[in-house]
Amino acid sequence: MSFSVRVDKNVDVPMGDGVVLRADVYRPAQEGTFPVLVQRTPYNKEMWLVVAPTLDPVRAAAAGFVVVIQDVRARWASEGEVFFPYRDEEPDCADTIAWAAAQPWSAGVVGCYGLSYMGGNTWLGAASGHPSLRAISPTTAPNSFYQNNFWRDGVMQLATVISWALRLIGPAALIRSGKQLPELGARLAELADALDGFDALVREQPLNALSAGHKEDEAFIPFLYELMKHPVPDEWTDSILFNDRHESVKVPALIIAGWYDMLLGADLQHYRGMRERGGTELARENTRMIIGPWSHAMFLNMVGQVDFGFRSSGLFMDLKEDLTTLQLRWFKRWLCDEETGIDQDARVKVFVQGVNRWQDEDDWPPERMRLTPWYLGADGRFGSALPSADEKPDSYVYDPQDPCPTCGGTLLMPPQYTPGPVDQAPVMGRRDVLVYTSAPLEQDLKLMGPVRARLFASTSAPDTDWVIKLCEVGADGKTMNVCDGVVRASYQCARSGQTFTPGEVVEWQLDMLATAIVIGAGLRLRVLVSSSDFPRYDRNPNTGEPAAEASTTVSALQRVYHNERYPSQIILPVV
Repeated sequence: MSFSVRVDKNVDVPMGDGVVLRADVYRPAQEGTFPVLVQRTPYNKEMWLVVAPTLDPVRAAAAGFVVVIQDVRARWASEGEVFFPYRDEEPDCADTIAWAAAQPWSAGVVGCYGLSYMGGNTWLGAASGHPSLRAISPTTAPNSFYQNNFWRDGVMQLATVISWALRLIGPAALIRSGKQLPELGARLAELADALDGFDALVREQPLNALSAGHKEDEAFIPFLYELMKHPVPDEWTDSILFNDRHESVKVPALIIAGWYDMLLGADLQHYRGMRERGGTELARENTRMIIGPWSHAMFLNMVGQVDFGFRSSGLFMDLKEDLTTLQLRWFKRWLCDEETGIDQDARVKVFVQGVNRWQDEDDWPPERMRLTPWYLGADGRFGSALPSADEKPDSYVYDPQDPCPTCGGTLLMPPQYTPGPVDQAPVMGRRDVLVYTSAPLEQDLKLMGPVRARLFASTSAPDTDWVIKLCEVGADGKTMNVCDGVVRASYQCARSGQTFTPGEVVEWQLDMLATAIVIGAGLRLRVLVSSSDFPRYDRNPNTGEPAAEASTTVSALQRVYHNERYPSQIILPVV
């Protein structure tokens, strides 16, 4: 049955502390009670590209759901003083779920959904344990405020922080700040100039001068300055988001992720957390995960410089359904108790690159996966054979004033930076990038699961970064990135309790997230090693100072070892 749809604009939703948040409510035009879907966004509920990238609220209302899309506290039509990412979301999520369950058009059952920030709100809503919440569908959603949103293994995701704050948060904050028009216009013009000159902006020093706002403007992205005070995770960063509380989630989750999404690591953490520690057997056994070849908020078949084929598109996924239809099947099963078949589908569905086909799995990572080390070697070799005892290290100089530029990857950056798989030719000829290449493969090599690196290396500096990319060399000779990792030396030391002195050989551990790909016979694998990926990540000044405070930099001599004693390696998930 298909319903006519009505939309109620700016409906008041009172919070427990008296602040009124406002929502647009999409619902069937006829009288009755219906299951409710809730999305809470900081990006303006009026913007269609924000509210409907994976679930169309009009189609959902026509299918018999009420969809509540709410501006979060201190954003757009909602009341509140100052927006701070996730700080107020958990109680507001709980209050909104309770409100949605109690409305006269509500059947008393609620589902939460959303992409990225809204996906984070979905997990926080689930953590409330409200009895009316029956299922969630978070898409590319963060878990840890520190590790997933703005840092990665100790390195600030600089371009994400700056562009997110200035493009998506700052303008609205200035508009609602109460400034008079001439002053407001000057501030907005300054902000626009900063965004237009993004590359120059992020090259300024020190980092804490990059906001293009003013510290005296309390209404303008104050969190940007606060973020820079926490170069390692602490009680403050742990308190803000969901942070592995899967035992508090009592309902099943449909997790939608992308191989080239910056939040892939969080989605994988969410899946394992639900499978192992979900708060009920229903949640543990019925959580599902889908991983496409997508980048952040982009669900088409063309990702980066690779066309993954029509089957990969979220508009007609696996030639069966789009993402809206998929999620409506999910919510009909758990909110309406309809037999839609989704709980009979495979627990995990992943898109396998190289053969460009979807594959069903009973779990992730697959049990038949074998973690297999491939080693860096002399003369740029990369393969399964152990290096010999007498191989000499390779070296390069990392100069923070001339960092290796960003070239593809799990990016959330301004549009001049292409996310996803991108030809690495622009960076491979640099003197601060080491290249290791395998022989042509004698047979297909299938990789499905987590990828990590053990890099035995030394630096002449008291602190530095290491960046590693795993790539495929195609038949056309192009080197396309598959996955990557980064780690800041001081971060690893803080987490492990170890210390090192300049020049000492240390085993550096890099989490390169995960992949599912077939490298065809005759093709080659390639590994790139460097110490920067800018402006995706902030530059380590190599001085031992926090990057946000450093006003000077020094160059560092980096040595990468590959011998019997120090076998630098990439650990591949071979199926």
